[in-house]
Amino acid sequence: MAHADVSTTPASTGHGRSTDHKHPITPGKVAMWVFLATEVMFFTGLIGSYIVLRAGSSARGYSNLYAPTTNIAEVEGATGILITSLGGGSAEAVAEAVGHATGQTPEQVERIIAAVPHGVVGGLSHGHAKALIDRLSALGAKAVPEELVIHGWPKPYDHLTNPLSIDLTALNTFVLICSSVTMVLALSAIQENKKSKCSAYLLATVVIGGAFVGVQVYEYYQLMIGHHYPVGISATGHFRPSVSIFASCFFTMTGFHGAHVSAGVIAMIAVFLQSLTGKYNKANYATIENVGLYWHFVDLVWIILFTIVYLV
Repeated sequence: MAHADVSTTPASTGHGRSTDHKHPITPGKVAMWVFLATEVMFFTGLIGSYIVLRAGSSARGYSNLYAPTTNIAEVEGATGILITSLGGGSAEAVAEAVGHATGQTPEQVERIIAAVPHGVVGGLSHGHAKALIDRLSALGAKAVPEELVIHGWPKPYDHLTNPLSIDLTALNTFVLICSSVTMVLALSAIQENKKSKCSAYLLATVVIGGAFVGVQVYEYYQLMIGHHYPVGISATGHFRPSVSIFASCFFTMTGFHGAHVSAGVIAMIAVFLQSLTGKYNKANYATIENVGLYWHFVDLVWIILFTIVYLV
C-alpha cells in the first residue's frame, strides 16, 4: 500500500505562493535598528551629561531671593519679601515704593512687578523688609516676608526657582503616549489589509504628534518671551538657555527631542499621503513598521526626559 508523503513545506496558494505570513529581517529593518542604536547612544550621552552636571552643581547654586549666578556667600545674611498681589494699589506706586526701598534700577523693579504673584525683593535687612511690607500694605498690595532658601538644583513645583509647568507637560506626555497607540493601530490595520482604517490612524498619529510639538512651542514661548519669572529663576525675568546651567540643560535636552518628534511627524505625513494612494497592503507595510519603530522610540525617550528633568 502506498503511503502519502508528509510534507513539511508551507501550504501554498493556487499561484504557488506560500500562505505563511512571515516577518523577514529586511535591509530596511536592519537599517532602522542600527539607526535607533545610534540614537540610544546619543540620548544616553545627553542624559548622562545632564546627570553629571546636576550632580556636580554647587549645593548653593540656586535660591529663592537671588539670581542663579549670585554668590550666595555675599548675601546670605539678607532677607526679602514676596509680593503676592498688587491688590488695589497701582503698579506705579508699588514700583516706586520698591525702588525707593532697594535702590534698584527702574528696569529691575519693573521685572519684580511683572512677576507678581511671585514678585521677589531680595537684599533687605529684617527691618527694611518689615518697613517695605507695611508700605506696600498701605498702598493696597499684599506682601509677606521671604527668608533665604538655598538649593543645589531647582525643585519641582518651586515657583521661585523652577519655571517648568509640570501639569501642562504631564498632559502633553499623555498626548504623545496616545500617538503611540494610534501608530500601533495603524500597523495592525494594514496587516489586516484595512487600508482606509490604516490611513485614518496614521492621520490621527500626525495630528496628535503635531499637537505635542505645538504645546512644546507654546511652552518655549512662555518660558523665553511670554511670561515674567522671579529673580531666583532668571535675572532677566525670562527663562532662556543663558540664565543658568539648569536652563541650558533643559533647552538642550528637550530641544533635541522636539527636533526628533518634528522629524517623525514629517515622516508620518509622507507615509500617510502614500497610504492614500494605496501603496501599502498586508504584503507591503515595511515602511509603516519602520516609521512606527522610530515613533515608539521618541515616545519612550520623552517619558525618561520628562521624569528626570521635570519631576526629579
